[in-house]
Amino acid sequence: MDHNVRRIGVLAPPANVAVEREWPRYLPADVVMNHNRLSRPSTLVAKDDLLAMNASVERAARDLAFAKPEVIAYACTSGSFLEGSGAEGAVARQIEAVTGVAAFTTSEAVVAALKALRAQSVFMITPYPDAVNAEEVAFLTHYGFEVAGVDAFGCATSAEIRALTSDQVAGLALRHRARIARCDALFVSCTNLLTMNEIEGLEVGLGVPVVSSNQATLWMALGRLGVHAPAGPGRLFRLAP
Repeated sequence: MDHNVRRIGVLAPPANVAVEREWPRYLPADVVMNHNRLSRPSTLVAKDDLLAMNASVERAARDLAFAKPEVIAYACTSGSFLEGSGAEGAVARQIEAVTGVAAFTTSEAVVAALKALRAQSVFMITPYPDAVNAEEVAFLTHYGFEVAGVDAFGCATSAEIRALTSDQVAGLALRHRARIARCDALFVSCTNLLTMNEIEGLEVGLGVPVVSSNQATLWMALGRLGVHAPAGPGRLFRLAP
C-alpha cells in the first residue's frame, strides 16, 4: 500500500455524517476522499446558523489543502443555496482563492446534474423546515426549473436529520409516486440525508431519474478528476459531467 492515489477534498458541516457513509462504496479503487469539518454555532436548520459556517471556510480549506486534493467539494446544499440565487458558488470561489485548488458547491452540482438529465420539472424532498424549503424553491426556480411539488420532514436540527433512515426517505417519495411520475426528476436535498442506496430502486418504482445532494456532489467531483464511476447509483452516473 502507498499514497499514490487521487484525492477529493470534502468540506462539510460539523454534524454531517452521511457523506462519509455514502461515498466510499462508490469511489473507484484509486480515488479517496479526505474530509474536514466546518464550524458553526449550533446545529439548527435555519438560515443564519447555516450561513455562519462560512466564517470557518478559509481555515478549514487551508487545512484540507495540506492533503493535496485535486478538487474540493463544499458538501452542504443549504449552506450554499442560502447565499442567494446566483451566489451559490461564492464559497467555492473563496476556497479556490485561499488554496489554489479547484472547488465547487453541492448546489452547483445539483443544478448541473438536473441539467444533464434534461429535467425541467422536479419534485423535491428535503429534511428542512418550511422557511429553508421556500429558499430552495426560489433557488431552483432561478435556474429555470419548475418545482412541481415539495414534501419535507421538517427537521429543526441536524440531529433530527441524522435520525432519518434511507428507508424513510424512499417511503416518503413513494407516497407521491403519481405526482413524481408527472415530473422529469425527483430531487432529494441535503448532504446529511442518507439516500444513495435507494436511488436505483426509486428510479424503477417512480419511472424518473433521481438526484440526491450526495450523489450529485460525488458525480461532479469525479467528473472534475476525469474519472468515470459506472458503479455510481442512478441514471446520473451514466452521464459525463
